[in-house]
Amino acid sequence: MSGRVERVRSWISFKELLTKLQPEEIYYAQGNAPLSRPPVELRLTFVAGDVQYIFIDTGQGDRLRRTGIPVNVDKYGNFYIKEEEVKKFIYNQLERTDIKIRSFELMGGY
Repeated sequence: MSGRVERVRSWISFKELLTKLQPEEIYYAQGNAPLSRPPVELRLTFVAGDVQYIFIDTGQGDRLRRTGIPVNVDKYGNFYIKEEEVKKFIYNQLERTDIKIRSFELMGGY
């Protein structure tokens, strides 16, 4: 089985795919985005059939550009996104809480 990766550029399109394909789980990872301000990104991904769908959001001001999820700063000046904010956003947007939301970082990815 050969899979393909499809990058989805808008949150609306990604949300429509999540609603249509109804995956059991979605993965997220935080990373550095040196060209955005603040330099942080959130990567969301899920698999349906043999396709992996990926959505990337980057920082702008005190939030992520496309989703509006808040960006936080720790006492050392590092930017990060709280796990509970990611989960709250996804649950609210999809109007379902049965989807499993897992950190891709813990799975050894990204």
